Amino acid sequence: MNRLFGAGKAKIHGLPISCNALSPILLVRELGCGDMVVCDLMKGENKTPDFLAMNSFHTIPTLSYDDGFSLGESQAILRFLARTYKPELYPETDAKLVARIDWCMDAMSTSVNTAWAERAYPVLGFSSGPANAAEANKKLKTCLDMFCSTFLPERGFICGKTLTIADFKVLPFLFCLSHPHLEKKAGVKLSERLQKYVDDVMAAVPVSKMMKGPGGLWGYLDSKTDLKDFVGAKVVCGEGKCADINFGEAQKAMDTGAKIWGMPFSANCAGPVMFAKDHSIGDISVCNLMKGEHMTPDFLAKNPFHQVPTYEGSDGFCMGESNCMLRYMASNYTHYYPRDIKERARIDFAMDTISTSVYKKLSYGIFYPVMGFAEAPKDQAAANQAGTTILEEFEHQFLHGRKFVGGEKASIAEYKMVPFLFAVSQPAVQKKTGFRLSQRMQQYLEDCAEDMLNYEFLSDGEQSIAAFCKSKE
Repeated sequence: MNRLFGAGKAKIHGLPISCNALSPILLVRELGCGDMVVCDLMKGENKTPDFLAMNSFHTIPTLSYDDGFSLGESQAILRFLARTYKPELYPETDAKLVARIDWCMDAMSTSVNTAWAERAYPVLGFSSGPANAAEANKKLKTCLDMFCSTFLPERGFICGKTLTIADFKVLPFLFCLSHPHLEKKAGVKLSERLQKYVDDVMAAVPVSKMMKGPGGLWGYLDSKTDLKDFVGAKVVCGEGKCADINFGEAQKAMDTGAKIWGMPFSANCAGPVMFAKDHSIGDISVCNLMKGEHMTPDFLAKNPFHQVPTYEGSDGFCMGESNCMLRYMASNYTHYYPRDIKERARIDFAMDTISTSVYKKLSYGIFYPVMGFAEAPKDQAAANQAGTTILEEFEHQFLHGRKFVGGEKASIAEYKMVPFLFAVSQPAVQKKTGFRLSQRMQQYLEDCAEDMLNYEFLSDGEQSIAAFCKSKE
């Protein structure tokens, strides 16, 4: 039943050959609550005033309704649709199960997507091939092996027998890899387990046959014959199986002792640490990447993706991805993640945008090179402009007429955003790059500082973001 009275049918603006767009397209068709509206990026239809009014970031997929409500980012749209039409696809009464869904979707949009795009995009005709195809194949195999070890049981779906939005997120990407051209042209193929998973999800989601229908992804891949055949050893991607699936509530303040494994000068780690400290849930536990502590058997048992931050609750429950941790912890503190479906979707949209667009522009373009974590961009002025533009789009989408993303009080979107704004505002970063926050974003950062109890985490201690940046002056 449509809970958005008067909203009408959902429209997913996208393309049937976009795996990111296909996830919500499949879901609205399966639920019978909407359909796809073609948005041709090649014709600039994502840059029109009407489209920009829906999504300042001009990305697909974008969801819209006739009443003016709109939403960007694939995962945010999937969560919203499930909450609105079929909550059992995203059962928020079970915080641990939802954390598994969130972690899976976030991993697909970050680590796996990066490796996937390097091999799939050239075959699709969206990019040139990698400089070293064999290394790119190895990277994709590693990511999909880690994916299986983290999320895929011996049989069934991401959450066992229960179909969820995580399966809608994953399916188009693996379906693409199952096409014979990916083996012939890129030298990669799915393992028997991943192929069985694709077949099982497609059987459970009848509308998925659209991907093999006229104008679908399969036929589009059939037409891509110009790329030279891959020469070399081909790799099988997706081996291993996950541990038992956890169920239950999120950790509350009374259950102190959670550990956020990471490094204090990591902007990705800082947000979950600050939230955990603010609510007496836990604190940071240092995992020194330079010493390889993230590759030990003990750490890999917590997070097969060997990344920081990694959350470990006092009950032993573990997860990766900072957005996932923030949502999980905030499930007991709904002021930071309100129950209202539209407001929660707004925060999801902001957080997912920060994880993708904002993160790439601010970190790799501006402060990572200063901190020594990446090479300096070839054109710093262009990188600065890209950072300014993404923050202008963020301001227009989320802060117009509002103090914070969620209104008058900071939300978990602020906990995600603040460490990145703090990092680019450090004197050493400004001196070496020439980047400056706008007056509005500087005010936003100051407002967040007043609203967060442990904002000083960013500047206290020898390993804080502030101290680390200062050491690079």
